[in-house]
Amino acid sequence: MSASSLSNLRKIGQFLGNLEKWVLVLLLGFLTAFAVAQIIFRNFFSFGLVWGDDLLRHGVLWISFLGATRATLERKHIRIDLLPRILPARLGLIADSVCCFISLFVCVLLTWASWNFVQGERLAGDIAFASIPYWWLGLIFPISFALMACRFCLNCISGLIRRPEGVET
Repeated sequence: MSASSLSNLRKIGQFLGNLEKWVLVLLLGFLTAFAVAQIIFRNFFSFGLVWGDDLLRHGVLWISFLGATRATLERKHIRIDLLPRILPARLGLIADSVCCFISLFVCVLLTWASWNFVQGERLAGDIAFASIPYWWLGLIFPISFALMACRFCLNCISGLIRRPEGVET
């Protein structure tokens, strides 16, 4: 892979990372304001939006999955990295690459399974709230797992390219 294509991949990844960060910030701000409005409506005006709790519940689900993709981008996700830490540098990179490939494989399987789930929801035609179908809300599952799979794939590629510190080829 050439240096220019790696640079382009980094630029695309950086753009998507910034977009993801701003979507998280805006979604969190919206959900916070909406929750406060619901509390004020219920406590001071004795009414609230019937579908408000469902919106907040699904919003938290979206924030959780987008947060997981963000953690994968920053390599701060939950991972078992005992072997790469105790093995010599070259073997540690191999162990890290194997873990990365396993994570990639799991994310691809989960993308496929969640896409099938969303298709089932679409065929069912159920409405969640405010004329929004359930399958629209469920799109976060395949989207987030696909993003994580892409990030694990890029991590695998970069792991195969980089050299361990202190090891000459």
